Amino acid sequence: MQAGSTDPVTGLVLSGGGARGAYQVGVLQALRELGVFEREHPVQILVGSSAGSLNAGALAAFIDSPDEGIARLEALWTQLEPSQVFRTDLRSLGGIGARWVRDLSFGGLMRRVAPKALLDTAPLRKLLTERLPFARIEANVDAGRLGALAIPATNLHTGDGVIFVACPDSTRLWRRGRWSVERTRIGVEHLMASSAIPIFFPSVEIEGRHLGDGSIRNTAPLSPAIHLGADRIIAIGVRRAGLPPERARAGRRAAPTIAEIAGALLDAVMLDAIEVDVEHSGRVNQSVLAAPTPEAEHPFRWVEVLWVSPSRSFREVAAELEHRIPPIVRYLMRGLGPDDATTELASYLLFDGEFCRRLVEAGKADVRARSDEIAEFLRAPLRAPSDRPSAREA
Repeated sequence: MQAGSTDPVTGLVLSGGGARGAYQVGVLQALRELGVFEREHPVQILVGSSAGSLNAGALAAFIDSPDEGIARLEALWTQLEPSQVFRTDLRSLGGIGARWVRDLSFGGLMRRVAPKALLDTAPLRKLLTERLPFARIEANVDAGRLGALAIPATNLHTGDGVIFVACPDSTRLWRRGRWSVERTRIGVEHLMASSAIPIFFPSVEIEGRHLGDGSIRNTAPLSPAIHLGADRIIAIGVRRAGLPPERARAGRRAAPTIAEIAGALLDAVMLDAIEVDVEHSGRVNQSVLAAPTPEAEHPFRWVEVLWVSPSRSFREVAAELEHRIPPIVRYLMRGLGPDDATTELASYLLFDGEFCRRLVEAGKADVRARSDEIAEFLRAPLRAPSDRPSAREA
């Protein structure tokens, strides 16, 4: 943005969610139809965590040609096969299973265990390396077409968060609690680290640190966009907001299986934070309106947030298509619980073109149903300077 410009700086924040990340592509496609990414409504700040990091990285590489970038993303997700994300052959999965059995059974005797995950994501690394032109991200930043791309990850040894940021040297970085913010060239390792789903996908080593999913520590997903200067944010989740009535009324049930516990933990780790942070942002805006504090002394500033999330649960879609998960993976999942108990978990691991296509279409439909509201959000001018204090610590 030019110094002194009153045009709002728009940020796009994409949450995690494994295979559910396909929903975001449908939302992006429909937002593009409404004029987002065009000259009148450019997106300058991109933040992506977990599966959202893959979408944000691809968008950053093609921010100068969003039609092509989003079309490539849609083709990638809707033609996806599980074997392009993790190894599905019996030899690989059998070897992983044998190591788990060995370490769980004899780890106490051997007094050491090998680093492990349930799945080997070497194919995903190959796919990203072939499909994403990472050099274009740096070129778009250098040319001023992109203000910043931020990718959160988690240091699995310390539990601290790391935010990798591709941005101009003039961009002022920040400090926040147990987070380090590091300027770098974003590459395949950063996306692999941010999308390393706990337990299921292996950690990624970057500069001696073993990093995992960016959603684990990311309790304020909107924060990087705000710190990088966004005046308004479009945040895209991958879970239906609120609690479905049938679950709210659920009566007494049997004790949860490991699969149900794993699904609940993934929900909490990946999906709750962005929904909570959007609500928090609304409360902050109300405090800005109510506060008599002069602009220069106020610790917060007004940030408009548009929250887009599915209007329906993806559980039913996952249940219908769960049979498309590779047989050996389904076999391993059944060790965690019966089929109906693994459905939530399956929605994270169903990297299947048909499942992803349905989620893409759901994203398009949800945005089109709210087209008037979104168009109004894009047209709304920034608040007067007196209503926009100088900083917000999120």
